Amino acid sequence: MEISHLKEREEHIEIPNKRKCEYNFEQPNKKIARDGKNSPEIIALAALSDYPQSPINNKKELAITPAEHSAHTEINSPNKKPETSPDKISKTSGCFFPQSPKKRLEFAADSGKQQNKSKEKFIYGNYNQYYGYRNKDKDFHDIRLDMFEEYKDLFKEKQILDIGCNSGFITMEVAKKFEVKSIVGLDIDKHLINQAIKSIIRHKKALPLNSELKRSNKFPFNVTFVHGNYVLRDAVLLEIERPQFDVILCLSITKWIHLNFGDEGLKMAFKRMFLQLRSKGILVLEAQPFDNYGRRKKMTETIHTNYKNMEFFPKHFEDFLLSPEIGFTKVDLMGVPDHCKKGFKRPIQIFYKE
Repeated sequence: MEISHLKEREEHIEIPNKRKCEYNFEQPNKKIARDGKNSPEIIALAALSDYPQSPINNKKELAITPAEHSAHTEINSPNKKPETSPDKISKTSGCFFPQSPKKRLEFAADSGKQQNKSKEKFIYGNYNQYYGYRNKDKDFHDIRLDMFEEYKDLFKEKQILDIGCNSGFITMEVAKKFEVKSIVGLDIDKHLINQAIKSIIRHKKALPLNSELKRSNKFPFNVTFVHGNYVLRDAVLLEIERPQFDVILCLSITKWIHLNFGDEGLKMAFKRMFLQLRSKGILVLEAQPFDNYGRRKKMTETIHTNYKNMEFFPKHFEDFLLSPEIGFTKVDLMGVPDHCKKGFKRPIQIFYKE
């Protein structure tokens, strides 16, 4: 259709259902109205106006050019899932209307993220159903808590840090069962920390405003959750660390620190734990064995590189922690959880600081 021919019909174009389409050639971005059908006039005007938006049934939709109509025929197929395209379908006419270039770029970027999400979502071991998987057939009772019960005096009236707390189940149970003075749960996954914070808020809201628990700083008022990476960006930051905890829990997190930050990252984390413990403080360590690493070694390029370059293995952890480079003076075996999942039967050790 020639532009001159369109100008002759510039003022008003009659289309079915007596709805009119107006187009101003001096203002090509002006919105146009249509009856929801793919008439030739609308197609041509849309092509000239770079897909001006049109309000139909209180929704913003875009008209389509003949070329794009054929390109989107496949999307109209019953076997095609609408969510695979950024374009929209009109419920009244069944026609497809492409989104703006900006929306298309956003959709393309989101699609790329979706493809990588499955590979990178849990690269830190931040499984969103970790405790359900670990405690399968145990009614969400973590058997490690039974072992802690035998050493409850180590936790009573103590200030505790739980590194890699996930959604906070162990953190809250320790706070509830062992009369701790305070406990901080730290995790690198913000989503999991938000879940943990919401859980604490629900516990608090279930109590009366003048609860004695609040005045005495008992559960749930003795629990704090913090989002962050425990591995420092630079070892020089260790110089400003000061003792602030009596107990540090490092439960099934060494593998993920090791894979993501390498030998030096894990050694730095161990040094930070020692520096953050007060005199007579303890580190409760549950380390994954090295044969547990292999299944995750290709999750990312960084993990694969760190895995190939490892020279510091779990069998070396005890000697390293007791060496002058760190400074713990004694280690005891708390026990090995009798868990239904073989992969979770890991020894739990207690390292003592003078």
